[in-house]
Amino acid sequence: MLTRIGDICFMGGNVKFNNSGQNNYTTAQEKIPEGYRPVSVNTPVAVFGGETTFICYGEANGTVTMLGNPNSAYAGCTGVWRTTDPMPA
Repeated sequence: MLTRIGDICFMGGNVKFNNSGQNNYTTAQEKIPEGYRPVSVNTPVAVFGGETTFICYGEANGTVTMLGNPNSAYAGCTGVWRTTDPMPA
């Protein structure tokens, strides 16, 4: 879930990863939607807990880069970052 208050974005949720394997700065297919994109390069936008060692980094163009191993696990995630995007409608 993404939420925005002013120029601060909050992300949190619960996910189930279906694969294992090391990601070494692998680009994800998903993008951060306009209105929520981070200001700076390599902004941690999702840090996963549980049986994972996995972090997603975001960029101002919405690209998401993955680092670590999701271990085919259930995981909680959280992230907070600043945006300068116009407020989404």
